[in-house]
Amino acid sequence: MKMKRFILSFTILMFGSLFIACNGETTSEATTDERETLVVGMEAAYAPFNWTIDAAGAYDEAVPIYGTNNFADGYDVMIAKLIAEELNMNLVIKAVEWEGLIPSLVTSEEIDLIIAGMSPTAERAETVAFTNEYYQSTHVVVLRADSVYNGSTSILDFSGADVVAQLGTIYDDLVVQLIGANHENPLGDVPTIITAIKEGTYDLTILELPVAQAVVESNPELTFIEFTEGNGFDISYEDSAVAIALRQGETDLLNSINAILATLSLEEREALMAEAITRQP
Repeated sequence: MKMKRFILSFTILMFGSLFIACNGETTSEATTDERETLVVGMEAAYAPFNWTIDAAGAYDEAVPIYGTNNFADGYDVMIAKLIAEELNMNLVIKAVEWEGLIPSLVTSEEIDLIIAGMSPTAERAETVAFTNEYYQSTHVVVLRADSVYNGSTSILDFSGADVVAQLGTIYDDLVVQLIGANHENPLGDVPTIITAIKEGTYDLTILELPVAQAVVESNPELTFIEFTEGNGFDISYEDSAVAIALRQGETDLLNSINAILATLSLEEREALMAEAITRQP
C-alpha cells in the first residue's frame, strides 16, 4: 500500500517529504499526526450508502471529501470510519465517479480501498480483491407512484416499460430479466436516473432495497416494488452482496478488514443502515 508515515524528527521529515515529492508515491496529503492514512474511494452520490453534504450543512458524523469543501456521510462512511479507527489510521474520503473507482485503485493507486456499495462480481474479482460482505440486500423496481406499472407483482409484468439503470452495475445487467421491457441506454449515476424517472423520461429503474428506501424517503412521488420469493430477480449471492475492494496481493490488509467486519452482527449492520436512511438528504 502506498501510504505515508510521519517521522518525529524535523530533519528526517523534510528529507522524507522531498523523497516522496520526487517519487510521486503517495495516496494523500500529509496528515497532522503520526498515523498512516487510509484513502477510501466512493461516489458520494449513492444514498444511503454514500452521499455529499455541502459545508453549510455539515454535521459531526460527516467526513471531509478530499480536495473539496464538501463532506461525505452514509453507510459506507460509517464502515470506513470503523475500519480506520480499528486500524489506527487517518481516514481520507475521495469522491470518484463509479466508472473511475477501480482504475483509481489499481492503475493510478490514488485510493487504498473502494467502499462504495460495490458487489464482488466475478468480473471485478479478476482485477481487484474483495473482503467478505459488509451488507446483503435484495433488488427492487423504483417507479412513479402514478405509473401504470405500479401494483405489478412479478418481473414478468413490465412488458413495454422503458427501463434505465446505472452504467457498469448489476442493476443494468438485471434489466434483461424484465421480459418485454425496453432496455434503455444506462446513465452514469443514480441521482440522474431518479430525476429522469420523475420527469417521465423513463418508467422505472432497478435498485437495491436500501437505496430505493432512501430514494422514496426523499421523493414521495416515487415508490418501489419488492417482489415475493419466486417472483423477483434471479441473482447470485455475490451480486446481491456488497464488499470492500482493495488491490490484489494485500493479504494482511484483507485479513485485518475481514476481522473487523466479523465483529459486526447482522443486527448492527441493519441498525447502521437504518441510521443512514434516517440521515440521508
